[in-house]
Amino acid sequence: MSLLDVGNEDVIVYPEEVAYDEDGNQILRPAKDGIPTRAMIRPRAQSGTSARRAEQMDEGYFTEEVYSLRFPRSFTIELGQQSVVEWRGERWSVFGKPRRFNGSPRTRRLEYTIRRN
Repeated sequence: MSLLDVGNEDVIVYPEEVAYDEDGNQILRPAKDGIPTRAMIRPRAQSGTSARRAEQMDEGYFTEEVYSLRFPRSFTIELGQQSVVEWRGERWSVFGKPRRFNGSPRTRRLEYTIRRN
């Protein structure tokens, strides 16, 4: 078993789905039904916005938690930017596009950045 096939946390994933609003416009939103799975979650350096906020006087009031998220290779659903991950009873948003690692078939994976809603 590869280290890419293990997770250190139980999460519930709400993938992005297409829906329609009351006017008939197509919108993207998190799915209503979640998918329980394992994931590897690790701390990640904060975004540029957080780095700029740290230089301001009110930094203690506006902090941002950012984590890296990776699923086992058996989880084949690619998350969109409207996807939500429930981890330890809190909902986390997928931030930006996934980082693709395409080195070899054994190390190929997607890593996401999540931040608290």
